[in-house]
Amino acid sequence: MKATAIQRNIRISSSKAKLVCDLIRNKKVTEALVILDNTEKKIAPIIKKLLNSAIANATNTKGFSSLENLYVYQIYANQGPTMKRALPRAKGSSNMIRKRSSHIEIVLSDDPKQKSKDLLAIKAKQAKKVNKKGGKK
Repeated sequence: MKATAIQRNIRISSSKAKLVCDLIRNKKVTEALVILDNTEKKIAPIIKKLLNSAIANATNTKGFSSLENLYVYQIYANQGPTMKRALPRAKGSSNMIRKRSSHIEIVLSDDPKQKSKDLLAIKAKQAKKVNKKGGKK
């Protein structure tokens, strides 16, 4: 089973957020919390808060009983909207300033064989699609 949490429009670029996401991917939840406590990046407390939200979602809505089995199945930071601002320059010209944002999603799982199950489901879906195309000819 999986439990998710999503945070949108975080005012930090997705490339900076991906650095911290890579630190906790495929780690146990308790280990990920310790790593986030000791990381000195601006995004680390935000990801920690999101991870705690995903843990709460897992225990309250999905019915996970123990936190010892939970691990970070997926975490990724996608690019969000970019605000564009103008910075005045010499001779009446201007430079564009891009204020980037990101969307972060965390997926927790308690099944260590979840990745293989997902890969089998994707392969079955692709095989079904190929069979449909072959039958139309």
